[in-house]
Amino acid sequence: MKYLNEVLKYFDISNKYRSYQIELFKKYVGKEILEVGSGRGKIIEILSKNEDKKFTLLELDENFYEFLKTKFISKNIKILKEQSVNLDGNKFDTIFYLDVIEHIEQDTDELNTAYNLLKENGHLIIIVPAFQILFSQFDLNVGHYRRYRKKFFIDYSKKKNLEIKKLVYFDILGFFIILFSKILNLTSSKKTTLGIKIWNFLIPLSKLIDKITFYSLGKSIVCIYKKSNK
Repeated sequence: MKYLNEVLKYFDISNKYRSYQIELFKKYVGKEILEVGSGRGKIIEILSKNEDKKFTLLELDENFYEFLKTKFISKNIKILKEQSVNLDGNKFDTIFYLDVIEHIEQDTDELNTAYNLLKENGHLIIIVPAFQILFSQFDLNVGHYRRYRKKFFIDYSKKKNLEIKKLVYFDILGFFIILFSKILNLTSSKKTTLGIKIWNFLIPLSKLIDKITFYSLGKSIVCIYKKSNK
């Protein structure tokens, strides 16, 4: 977890990327929000500036949990060291898994739990790393079990009463940065953090190319499900 914490620090200062993530899903965010695996809580830090929203953050790692308790002192933010399955009986407008389910061995079981916690017409917002071809030592170092293709989310939507509101790859330049890093074996922590800084600088260009290429390739996937009341 120490390595993951160091990497997340660099992702947290990657303001261009964080803004891009939020831009992709912000219109689907409701008032009662659950985030599973909050880590250092950067996305919630940004979203919680809207005082009309209420947040429940779940974090099992002791160090991240203590960090979040220190970072967020607000009546609108509840921080729990719990698994999502223990929230049975609670319901949320929006549930986030932002770069989280790739860390969970039984990912489908976790999504089933999220489905049960979601209100009718609520949204399940998921961001994951894309394309197993990019899987590298870096993924292993930060605790990833896998990377994903869109087919996984299409298949899952058919098993549940879920409407796909958005399902796209994004950050095409990030795809090639990771690919070249894997080929050149640039996996040391110093090289990784330098790569993150360069990548963040290139995000505006990556956003532009994503639009031009219709979000057909990228280092990540964003999937947004709506729980239909039909």
